[in-house]
Amino acid sequence: MGKAFAKRAVAIGAVTALGMAGAIAPASAADPGVTRNSITIGMTTPLTGPAAPGYKDIPAAAEAYFDYVNANGGINGRKIDLRVYDDQYNPAKTKVGTAQLINRDKIFAMFGALGTPTHSSVIADLNRRGIPDVFVNTGAASFDNPRRYPTTFPFFPSYIVESKAMGYYIDNTPELKAKKRCLMYQDGEFGDNAKAGFKAAGISFSAETSYFSGQQLSPLTSQVSTLRSAGCELVVFFGVTSATANLLGTAARAGFQPTWMVTSVGSDPDIVGGLVGTKGILNGVYTPSFIHPIQDTRNAYVRQMKVIADRANLPWNFYTYYGINTAYVLAQAIDMAGPNLTRKGLINSLETNSSKFRSAASVPLRYSKSSHQGLTGYWMGQYSNGELDRLTNYIITATSASTGKAKRANFKPANPTRKLLP
Repeated sequence: MGKAFAKRAVAIGAVTALGMAGAIAPASAADPGVTRNSITIGMTTPLTGPAAPGYKDIPAAAEAYFDYVNANGGINGRKIDLRVYDDQYNPAKTKVGTAQLINRDKIFAMFGALGTPTHSSVIADLNRRGIPDVFVNTGAASFDNPRRYPTTFPFFPSYIVESKAMGYYIDNTPELKAKKRCLMYQDGEFGDNAKAGFKAAGISFSAETSYFSGQQLSPLTSQVSTLRSAGCELVVFFGVTSATANLLGTAARAGFQPTWMVTSVGSDPDIVGGLVGTKGILNGVYTPSFIHPIQDTRNAYVRQMKVIADRANLPWNFYTYYGINTAYVLAQAIDMAGPNLTRKGLINSLETNSSKFRSAASVPLRYSKSSHQGLTGYWMGQYSNGELDRLTNYIITATSASTGKAKRANFKPANPTRKLLP
């Protein structure tokens, strides 16, 4: 993690919780966090603790992109100042950090806040204050609700969309459809969304098991025993990266070798392999993806984003790639909001310009006044030699509704902007 970023990451325990009361201020050129030459945005995310592996790379990656933009003149003459608070994936600490970002750091917008249980603890207050809550790092379908959360914009597809896409692929792949299927998931909205999507897709499971948030650092021995005893031949898993590592590591040591399909948010080969101590632990594992394959440096997005990561001495993994990509999209939204930047202007930019935003995503981005869905689908991949190989030349799209199946579609992303600048 770079020195500049480390200085801006706020240490847990050194903060006094500040009150979060306040009314929505009218949008004006004097909106908090915007000056003649700067824009202050905030992020809460686990830099330490059980959910930190992988996810801690996102803010450093975003910082690297914003530093690159700042070095090239900023956005409409303003430089981005990212303030990051380490909430350790603890909702109580998320509340403290969010209060500090609002009341002490005077942020203009929240960006990339991570986690369903953590962000659920502050989302109502952010919306009540009219603070743009941009590109929340969770697939919780409930956050796509413009009527209830008019300032919140998820980015990656919801877990309902992901499970519908998985269901479509399983149902249309004979060798997978014929296997005895089982499901494992993290308790809470993460798992509830997965089950809702599979139900909508018409996919049932012979056995189910779960783990609770905070249990991901345990070996998950009882869950592996349950899956093994049930005779599972295909195990679909919805959990965070550290849980993926413990599940696969424990199963390997027990000699349990089903076909695995794991969620996109918990399947980076370097992180999972490093935690398990086996580099190729993900080989043969199926996982959906919504972004262009990270190893394809012939692609203009991948090539340019890797240069930014390399110059900042960051690891080149999914989380770094994702952090740079979302920072790039936010920069475009801010730029299109115009020089007289306001919170209402940024929200309007997101709702009206999503089809114009350039991105490494391989699926369409959808925002409007009636839908804040974000990305709308996936392609299916399978790991081989540490890389995710794309299996489908099409994408699988769906809505976040609890009904309706996924559909096969095609999409060709636009080329990046010049020098990857907004």
